[in-house]
Amino acid sequence: MLSLADIRQVQIELTTRCNARCPMCMRNYRGMDHNSGYPVTELTLQNIKQILTPEFLSQLYKGVLFNGNLGDFGLARDGIEIVEYIASHGVRQQINTNGSMHNPSWWARLALPGVRIGFAIDGLADTHHLYRQDTNWHTVIENAKAFIAAGGEAWWRFVPFEHNRHQEQACRDLAKQLGFSHFENIYDGREKGPVFTRTGKFSHWLGAPTEQEQANPPDIDALLESHVTWFDSKTVHLDKDKTPHNIKCQHEGQEEIYIAADGSVWPCCYLGFYPGSMQHPGNEQLLPLVRENNALEYELSHCLKWFANIEETWARDSIADGRLYQCVNHCADRAHIKLHQTKLTGNLF
Repeated sequence: MLSLADIRQVQIELTTRCNARCPMCMRNYRGMDHNSGYPVTELTLQNIKQILTPEFLSQLYKGVLFNGNLGDFGLARDGIEIVEYIASHGVRQQINTNGSMHNPSWWARLALPGVRIGFAIDGLADTHHLYRQDTNWHTVIENAKAFIAAGGEAWWRFVPFEHNRHQEQACRDLAKQLGFSHFENIYDGREKGPVFTRTGKFSHWLGAPTEQEQANPPDIDALLESHVTWFDSKTVHLDKDKTPHNIKCQHEGQEEIYIAADGSVWPCCYLGFYPGSMQHPGNEQLLPLVRENNALEYELSHCLKWFANIEETWARDSIADGRLYQCVNHCADRAHIKLHQTKLTGNLF
């Protein structure tokens, strides 16, 4: 069982707030405003100092990653101050963000020793917004340029879709021209489908629609009714009694934990979708296993004890018998996400 002394890296979701409407994010339903049970909350500088004490920070030689399930680092009220606090203890940090908020001077302040920022830029100005809805490509570029000019290490993080694949080389060339240190081509299994406005009006398609789909744009109410299982894991996943292969936990051996924006502690981000309130695949299966895991209420070492309940499920024959769906989905049946990185300048951590 993982102990506090074993941890070398922490992934943190600072906030559940976000300015974007990425269609496949659980913060919305294909771009339409929809809260499926997640809390609107964030961790403050005081909270971070309580959890990440100087003694604990001294053992995090793999660093701290800010990469939330639901929110964006740039919307956290104390974001800069938190990064400064961690940097003052010599701990390396990576921030993944859409980068389309604040002004260039705000981002320049983050150019601190050991701080790397991954900017999500999915194409050029004419395609980026088709997935990163409500973000502005020009704003992201200007903010990244300011961070780089101040001495920061920036990564260009590119998710390929049918609508932007043809621009990948142009994005790579621009990344090099602007001084990004790395370019990441990230395939993470995001699906195609319809995209809606905040109020549920059909906007556009991700991927190529069929002729029938093109001629008959979907109605959001009918889609929600027919795809209620998107929010109901009992009917969409847990009724499938497949026998999975042996689980090889992606985080086993990485000595990492995930801390959500409400202070709760999890083995990984796949399990950290607020099972007490959120309609997310497998949450009703996970919830009975969770015990006293909020680091704002209990010592961090105590918050790790319930992890053993998860490992016990891996010996069960199937999901129907209690083997955790999320563990099967991400660490057994599904191929691991692959990152294709091109080093432009600089070094990896």
